[in-house]
Amino acid sequence: MVQKDSIPLINDEHPFTLEKWNDALIQLYEWGVDDILFQDGEALAVQRKGRIVTVGTRPMDLETVEFVLNGMYKNSAAATLQKGEDHNFTYPVRKDRTTTYRFRVNATASMGMYSSPVGVDITMRTIAQVPPTMVELKVPQELIDLLFPRTGIVIVGGATGSGKTTLLGSVIREILTDPVGRRALTYESPIEFDYRAIPNRTGRIAQSDVYIMLRDYSHATANSLRRHPNDIILGEARDAETIEGAVHNAETGHRVYTTVHVNSVGEMLSRMAGVFPQGERSRALSGLIGSARTLIYQELVPTVDGGRTAIREYLSLDDQMRRTLYATDESRVTKVMTDLVDRYGRPLMRDVEDRYREGVLSKATFERYQAELGGTGTEIVMSDSEQGEVLFGSEVADEAASC
Repeated sequence: MVQKDSIPLINDEHPFTLEKWNDALIQLYEWGVDDILFQDGEALAVQRKGRIVTVGTRPMDLETVEFVLNGMYKNSAAATLQKGEDHNFTYPVRKDRTTTYRFRVNATASMGMYSSPVGVDITMRTIAQVPPTMVELKVPQELIDLLFPRTGIVIVGGATGSGKTTLLGSVIREILTDPVGRRALTYESPIEFDYRAIPNRTGRIAQSDVYIMLRDYSHATANSLRRHPNDIILGEARDAETIEGAVHNAETGHRVYTTVHVNSVGEMLSRMAGVFPQGERSRALSGLIGSARTLIYQELVPTVDGGRTAIREYLSLDDQMRRTLYATDESRVTKVMTDLVDRYGRPLMRDVEDRYREGVLSKATFERYQAELGGTGTEIVMSDSEQGEVLFGSEVADEAASC
């Protein structure tokens, strides 16, 4: 087991075999890294707690990087990269009979060292075999209560590395441990968590890797309706066919979960509709307004102890909000959605203020968000140790006093 406070000693001596690579992956996984960065002409490095750390002892030549990629995926992987095809897959490494570590891998062609036209960049994100619970992620009960509508779409948004897949995984874990027992289908590219390994599982789940096990996401939509699930999970709503499929599945009475790359709840519906051709956007937006139930946006921010914590904003759409959005011009939907979050949901800045008040975030982090987002009408005064109290405005204080 790697000591958490020391950089692991990686054996990257030549020749760098696949066995040495797997041993290195085990060490780095147990050290708690977020991403592994493997590129020709560079020493092996990782991202850990928001920082890049070099863990290799020498620059890796292109042939070694290509050899490792072919060993992890398929023999032609390195060659097909140079044809403009990037590779996305999950790579498992077995430590012993009962322990397997898993990584989400992207391999992309890039310019090599000294302007060479051929190079390879591999990014590997560590993923747990099973997702954490919502209790472990400290998801507030207020949000938990919004995550399980009878039908419709629950959308989790955020940037790459924001933890949205992990948050969605915790929701699926809750579904699969429901005493009633539910049937869920996932369509992912690539598959990340192994949901059948969840302890005390009562539900049934089948996971399919789209483009490998199924032709595409449009086929996944038709496929799911033939299998009579309670819940349908679409790994990422990145294109029109996936989004259209999510709306169709919701309109046929299913509960659907998906993720999307966005920067706020306010822009979520407009951004998703924006991937459709111009003539189809209005119809797509109407479908999303009618089907969406709960929208969540999440970021991971550095904490004062060197770790990271989640901050979230969210909104649950009701019929009155839907009527407002239907009557809103397409160009103003993002603005109206942002106003709805501020008035009826939980804006991101409120989470920032709470984490700062608790002493989890530094003053610098708090002030950065305050400058970007503005406050929520709450003045926060902290001591030098950044453990303080919140002084509320007179209106809120009067309301609190009357309770």
